[in-house]
Amino acid sequence: MNSKYLLRVNQLDAVQPDDGIRKIFTDSLSKILDISPKIFTKFHPELDLLLRTLLWRFSIYKEKASFGQQMLFLRYNDEQLRSWKLILHFLFAVAPKYLRDRIVYKYTNSEMLQKSLSVTQTTLNVLYLLNMMHFLKTGRSPTLVDFLLGLEYADAAGKHQRTIGYFHMTRELLWAGFIEFIGNILPFVNYHKLKRRLQGVFGEKTTINRKKMNLSDKTLCVFCNERPTLPQEITSCCHIYCYYCLRGNLDADPDFKCTLCGSNGMQFDKVSGFVR
Repeated sequence: MNSKYLLRVNQLDAVQPDDGIRKIFTDSLSKILDISPKIFTKFHPELDLLLRTLLWRFSIYKEKASFGQQMLFLRYNDEQLRSWKLILHFLFAVAPKYLRDRIVYKYTNSEMLQKSLSVTQTTLNVLYLLNMMHFLKTGRSPTLVDFLLGLEYADAAGKHQRTIGYFHMTRELLWAGFIEFIGNILPFVNYHKLKRRLQGVFGEKTTINRKKMNLSDKTLCVFCNERPTLPQEITSCCHIYCYYCLRGNLDADPDFKCTLCGSNGMQFDKVSGFVR
């Protein structure tokens, strides 16, 4: 039994990267097989077994620690993980996935085997749950394979304790505070008034045309550039707007000016007369 206490969260964190690494490689293998000749598809379980075996070979067998354990300076106890337990670890951790895939691929029409596989998977799920409850209580053997083989984690380097950096947390808090500040300030900013002033400074103004404009089927609203709905014209410049465009802008900005020439838009009249 390991005399040094290891945090449960560290042990669980060591399991998650292993699942992620296996998923990355298996997903890549599936994509390769999708574009490969169909003859390779039937060997998918064998190729997956080869891939998982290589991952096991360069982690558990060589380093006595999975990739996730190495990231967190953990490893299996050398006294516990002897040669015969290495063989059992391979059989329990790698081989069952191959057997399940082979049954699914080759014996699809065998109802008895498929039912047996389903029962076996359900049983394993129950055992996984029971082992997790045992781990949360005792803090040992986070995986079912570790429990069956009596394996426990050990500290790989006592001087390299897992440290938590708060730099990224500070950055996230500052960013979240800035976003909240912007969200609280924006409702108080009169966007239409700001836009009008910017257009007044940087926009190009046209000469005010006070000539009465006739409404035709080619007339477009100055603001939305669509056929005007309930057409209205600004008294000071005679440019035609939709009623809703003009009224909405005036409600948002009482000092609204014509977007085309900059004339005061507070007074407007309904356009009368239609020229085809």
